Amino acid sequence: MPTKLLLFSISLATLTGCGSTDATSAPAIEFAHSVMRVTPIKPTRKTLVRITAQPGQIEAFEETAIHAKLAGFVKKVHVDIGDRVTGPSRVSTDQPEQPGQILAELEIPELDAELKQKQALVAQAAAEVTQSEAGIKVAKSAKTSAEALVAEARASVERADAMYERWKSEFERVRELVAKQAVTQKVADETEQQFKAADAARREIAAKIKSTQAKLSEASANIEKADADLVAAQSKHKVAEADEQKTRALLSYATLRAPFDGVITERHLDTGHLVQPSGASGKSLFVVVRADTVRISLDVPEADAGFIETGKPATIKVPSLAATFVGKVARTAWTLQTSSRTLRTEIDVENPSGRLRPGMYATAEIEVARRPADTLSLPKSAILKQGAESYCLGITSQNKIEKLAIKTGIVAVTPTGTDIEIVYGLTGEESLIGANLTAYKEGQAVEVIVAK
Repeated sequence: MPTKLLLFSISLATLTGCGSTDATSAPAIEFAHSVMRVTPIKPTRKTLVRITAQPGQIEAFEETAIHAKLAGFVKKVHVDIGDRVTGPSRVSTDQPEQPGQILAELEIPELDAELKQKQALVAQAAAEVTQSEAGIKVAKSAKTSAEALVAEARASVERADAMYERWKSEFERVRELVAKQAVTQKVADETEQQFKAADAARREIAAKIKSTQAKLSEASANIEKADADLVAAQSKHKVAEADEQKTRALLSYATLRAPFDGVITERHLDTGHLVQPSGASGKSLFVVVRADTVRISLDVPEADAGFIETGKPATIKVPSLAATFVGKVARTAWTLQTSSRTLRTEIDVENPSGRLRPGMYATAEIEVARRPADTLSLPKSAILKQGAESYCLGITSQNKIEKLAIKTGIVAVTPTGTDIEIVYGLTGEESLIGANLTAYKEGQAVEVIVAK
């Protein structure tokens, strides 16, 4: 009995299976020859905004490492990390600039001693200038005295010449009278003595003139020498002052000051430390950052780089603050980095409250292009790319697929998806396939279903 029951079950299952296959084969064949149904879309006109969103990092607007220019011992440290410092300032244009806040002071004994030596040399040179100026005054006074003596001697010449001529004439007259025996020889001798005395007086005055002229020449030479000595003393004084100023300038480096208003972010010295001069690659003593305005640095891909322009608005999102800030593109590198094919771009954001801190992660959204409200567009899914050409699939009045060549413009991400600008190729009245374009072939018949 069990064996008969088993054979009956197998026969029944076989008959049932064969009947099922015959029943489903007809619909399968019918589906293979059926027309595909589509719900067409039309191009839409809307405002398109292309936005590039790139990750970036917040950086200080200025960051300066403070190094020692001279070797010395740390005398006093005035600031610590986190302290706000003030840089150089000017109250008005007609007043000198006030130096920045002191960060630390160094002690350099040998330079202090050198400055005192230079100051002593300046004082010595100044004394020599004063001495030279006094020498000029003395020489000029001597010259004036010599000129007076020359003038006095020249005035005496006329008087001496007159006396000489008088006694010469008298001597000649008396000599004639002696020859005529009109006067005695004694009178002639006395007259001759007077004549010789007048001649001697004239020669004495001539010698005196030469002597005073020599003194005048000597006084003039002394003035020239005093002038030269003064010039030399003044030059020596200037050199001494220049040396003193140089030493004073070097000593000013012993006082480290803030270069601008900012915050101390690093400090690497303590009182008593011996610091050595170090280059930019060496370890700094302080790091000062200015963050009242910050930079958002990001790298824009090549596809969007051509749209980036200075002044473009940008939205900055900072996840750690759960806040959004606004700024503008301040500058770009203009050239793309060959390693990444990206454009270095910086956005400046005002930061008066200090919420944005250098080192924070941020995302920048930059509006790189905008099209007006009547711009023709299609969703990205309705456009087919073949090499450098773009197409969309239209539905003719005979409900057949046709390929339409188009030129696309900017790509805009919208709340509903990604829309692409259609520059030309469509009028806006076409019926188009909206998705899955690779499933259709040109000339293929379709059944159009109107969307409800």
